[in-house]
Amino acid sequence: MNTTLDVFTDGQYDVNRLEEIYAINQQNIPAIGALGSVDKLQELLSISSYHSVLLLDKNVIGFTICFREKTSYWSENYKYFMKSLKKFLYIDRIAIDQNYRREGFGKKLYEDIFLNAQQEVLSITAEVNTKPINQASLSFHTHMGFKQIGKRDFDDHNVAYFIK
Repeated sequence: MNTTLDVFTDGQYDVNRLEEIYAINQQNIPAIGALGSVDKLQELLSISSYHSVLLLDKNVIGFTICFREKTSYWSENYKYFMKSLKKFLYIDRIAIDQNYRREGFGKKLYEDIFLNAQQEVLSITAEVNTKPINQASLSFHTHMGFKQIGKRDFDDHNVAYFIK
């Protein structure tokens, strides 16, 4: 089994992978936010600062979408970090196909994000659902060196904010 990580920056992406990425995104709800359509995914990717696609034998098994500060992103969670940080890389979503979880692929994606952020000395930020609770993600982020710096309650879910 051969894995490859394709990395894109500055709003670039592989249009041929959109359907596969969208399917994995939707499969990971509610751990990550739902996207209404492939077009919405394409809109996110077009404004992303960093985006990666993890391939196993040429099949998409995971992806990330991240944003730098001062991006025209509409997420309330992203805006939380914009209020207090001057320079950061926000992990909007990271997802692994349900058939490949707990095999170290999430760690592989995060390690590449860390390398990317390190080049520009960026803090890395993320949020994790606390209602419904995503205990696996909370534990994973703590294990990866993230520290909780805040929280927010929404009408239909709650989140904790993290930084590394």
